[in-house]
Amino acid sequence: MSTIYLSEKKEYRALDFSKFVAAFLVAAIHIPPFEEIAPVFSHEFQQVICRMAVPFFFVCTGYFLGEKITDKDRVKKYLFHIIKMYVWWSLLYLIPIIDRFWEKKRSAAGNILELARRFFLIGSYIQLWYLLATVAAVLFLYLLVTRFRWNVKGIVAAAVLLYLTGVFHNTYRHVFDTVLPAANEIQWYLSVFATARNGFFFGFPFVTMGYLFRVKADRIRKSAYGWYTVFFLVLMMLEEWIITQKIGESSHDMYLMTPLVTANLFLAAAFVPVGERMGAAAKTMRELSTEIFLLHMLVYFWYKKIMECMGLDAGNHLVRYMVVVTVSVLIGLILIYIRRKRSKQENYKKNIKQQKL
Repeated sequence: MSTIYLSEKKEYRALDFSKFVAAFLVAAIHIPPFEEIAPVFSHEFQQVICRMAVPFFFVCTGYFLGEKITDKDRVKKYLFHIIKMYVWWSLLYLIPIIDRFWEKKRSAAGNILELARRFFLIGSYIQLWYLLATVAAVLFLYLLVTRFRWNVKGIVAAAVLLYLTGVFHNTYRHVFDTVLPAANEIQWYLSVFATARNGFFFGFPFVTMGYLFRVKADRIRKSAYGWYTVFFLVLMMLEEWIITQKIGESSHDMYLMTPLVTANLFLAAAFVPVGERMGAAAKTMRELSTEIFLLHMLVYFWYKKIMECMGLDAGNHLVRYMVVVTVSVLIGLILIYIRRKRSKQENYKKNIKQQKL
């Protein structure tokens, strides 16, 4: 019997495989593999297709936290886990962080303040903002649901308003260049927060989308979401062209079409059935997607440094991309193996203690 409503779904292995693909798209944003081979395609691939990846991750977070969002202990545990990840990975990226953001013309105190600003308000390094944004988005949703007791309609309305505000402080900011009050406000905002692609204007709307899908799962029917994704993706390509050609080059993080593309992409993947025999592979892909996301820029940094020290060319972007994702996958698999082995050892020790009792 095929699934008709989302609430009937018992497994989400297709989402795990989709996350794995999304991690490669995130890497392609930072290391565009087709830049020299096909510049026009590379631009569309990097600035449109790959931009589905991070919102997709946020929607998954909102969906799987949806039924737990009122559980204070579970939300607290999740947030502390993400915070620990953020601190840990920021420490691992410390040398790249200093290399990128420490400026000789600034005083030591000024540089420390800049690093602190980035750590707390922007994101310590290129892709690590996602962890900071996840904490802010989930915490905000939790407070609206539990502390302020907003209903679903109110939360969705807030998410829409925040996203539109973010869009006009990000991709569409040049629309307001001649509107001085708005232009001045946007300029001030960006001078402090650098981008609207953060937990409130970007993360929260997509986490809310996932939360909405969870609480309304019994009303969401199976449909041609894959075709809808393609349709809205084409519109997003058109939107990107209009922005670039008519409005002015800006950030490509937030489009008006992004929520429609992401919503249909998530639902398309959520309804795809994947058998139990693929369960172990799906779990590995899910874990590996996180490792690739977090590792790839660290691998890229040291790859460039090593090649520079050896006096060798790092290669074109396709070569760089292939090297980085390959090494990231290998390191990720090693980390997953170590983590699973440690978990088995801990479970074994617990069982021994229980038997003795």
